[in-house]
Amino acid sequence: MDRLKQMIIVSDSIRCRVQTQDAGLRLTYSGDIPSSVLEYREQFENKRALPPVFVVQPGEIFNVRSLVPNQLWERICSMVVLLLESESGLSPELEDEEFADIRFTSISSKELEYLAKRTFSQAEWKIRQYIKDQKYKFAIRDSRNDQQSLIDIGKALSLEKDPDNLLRLILRLSKKITGADAGSIFILEGDEKKVLRFKYSHTFSKELAYEEFTLPLDTSSIAGYVAVTGEVLNIPDVYHLDKDAPVVFNPSFDQTHGYRTRSMLVVPMRNHLDEVIGVIQLINSKESEESRTGNEAFEIRLSSEKDFDTLVKPFKQRYQGLMEAVAGQAAISIENNRMLKQIEQQFDEFVKASVTAIESRDPATSGHSFRVASMCVRMAEAINRDTDGDFRDIHLSDSALKEFECAGLLHDFGKVYIDPNIFLKEKKLFSWDFHSLLLRLRFLYRSIELAYEKKMAALSAGDADEKAAFEQDKLTMLATLRDIMTRVSELNEPSVGKKDPAAEIESILKQAEPLNGVDLDGKPIPILTRKEIFNLSILRGSLNEKERKIIESHVNHTYAFVSKIPWPDEYRHIPEIAITHHEKLDGSGYPRGISGKENIPVQSRIIVIADIFDALNASDRPYKQSIPLERVFAILREEAAMGKLDGQLVELFIREKVWE
Repeated sequence: MDRLKQMIIVSDSIRCRVQTQDAGLRLTYSGDIPSSVLEYREQFENKRALPPVFVVQPGEIFNVRSLVPNQLWERICSMVVLLLESESGLSPELEDEEFADIRFTSISSKELEYLAKRTFSQAEWKIRQYIKDQKYKFAIRDSRNDQQSLIDIGKALSLEKDPDNLLRLILRLSKKITGADAGSIFILEGDEKKVLRFKYSHTFSKELAYEEFTLPLDTSSIAGYVAVTGEVLNIPDVYHLDKDAPVVFNPSFDQTHGYRTRSMLVVPMRNHLDEVIGVIQLINSKESEESRTGNEAFEIRLSSEKDFDTLVKPFKQRYQGLMEAVAGQAAISIENNRMLKQIEQQFDEFVKASVTAIESRDPATSGHSFRVASMCVRMAEAINRDTDGDFRDIHLSDSALKEFECAGLLHDFGKVYIDPNIFLKEKKLFSWDFHSLLLRLRFLYRSIELAYEKKMAALSAGDADEKAAFEQDKLTMLATLRDIMTRVSELNEPSVGKKDPAAEIESILKQAEPLNGVDLDGKPIPILTRKEIFNLSILRGSLNEKERKIIESHVNHTYAFVSKIPWPDEYRHIPEIAITHHEKLDGSGYPRGISGKENIPVQSRIIVIADIFDALNASDRPYKQSIPLERVFAILREEAAMGKLDGQLVELFIREKVWE
């Protein structure tokens, strides 16, 4: 401690009682002790500074008591020598205070020197103890902050799923722990020939644009050396490496960007198999031994060359082990993230492959599930954007959007259990049934023709008039049969305009009454069988009631399949969405006939709209032509007006043009 700073201030009121000859002290006199105390208040407040010793009488120091807070008063007392007139001269207010010394007689120069040295010695010891205690406090607080940071890192890394955000999080938390100004993360890539990819970097003191690049996986770079050897490198100054150092620093980055790399801590990231999968490289620690806020990385900026010389410190040795722990956590999180992404990709591909397999059984609706899923996702995104409208209380998270997309893709999976012939049924009669009908009618045609030929052959040559009548009758019968064949072909089409199928069939059967013919066994040849009449009587589409029920059963098959899959919690609603995607708000849907918005998930209410739209608008259906958009919109609005569809969703669907 500099002796020039060891000042003694003596009150003028007791100047005659203090001998200062040959004391070898820096001495001054004061006529206003309270003002002198306030003058040196800053030194009293600074626990690292050595304040002066005051030699005063009790009344003067008592006046100081009212001017300073308790904490400061305690330090002032320890630097005060009270000089009393008598033993009874100490007031009750000062009896419990701890002064440097209390004297009742005059002080000789030797005593003054002794008192001063003792007081200053005690003050110096307290200063050293204070500094030591502060270092311990900083160290304890630093360790506590680092432990909390490790806990925070563990929590954060376990929650973050986005790969890019994960790397940013790892680097930010690593810099926070070590007080680093800059840092980078390198990731190993490749199967046969591995490289080290410069994946992400950030510097607090300088805005720098970074582009990804790769380094060879060898010891030619510092990051490469750590990746190859798995060793931790803690370099105090990369510009002053030992001659036998295993690495060489490349200053080109500093020269290009006007930066100054000094201290560096480079740590390998090891996965659960103890394999190095990447490297964390931290640059320029800004933590000092004297103080630590825990936020040096964010708070201190390195602007000038002097800053790099004075504010940059070597990375503490204990950070090596700590950062190895962080790097280990980071590596496991990255690996877990990779595996999750891989599983998600495999799952997506499985779902898409499954949907492709389903739709290959029904070429007529190929692409339907993909189109419906796409429209569903766009509808959900539109709902999320509608923060002030009808859907302000509904928000689907990213996982809910993915769940919805999967449900949209798989909504028709149960069709894999349905006879594909039903899907391929273009007309009211299956193709083989229709061909059988035509073949039977053609056989009847030939039978009638042959029967008349036999009658004609049995007549004599002179029966010209009778022959002419027979010929006319034959032509009439055959023409009638040809007309019936034409009418049956028209009736077989899914759309028969305004004609009533039942009335048309009755007319055909009445028209066919004069016709008769027998097969090879002599049995009458029917114009239409019961089965044919049943199918040709279909009012809408090409499916009869039984076939329609079979098609509708795909919903139950879908539910039976998807409900057996052990979905993660965020996808647990897929089975419920799938089984209700044909339900209508008025209860007219299937398979359960449930009604009401509160009982049908919003996702299912969306799918049914997208499903109907695609069925009406698709141009690849064999049993009908594509309906113009305006007519499709009219049908959807009619369904909403009848209470079958959600009108608000229908209007949103049309307004957002989600089909485009």
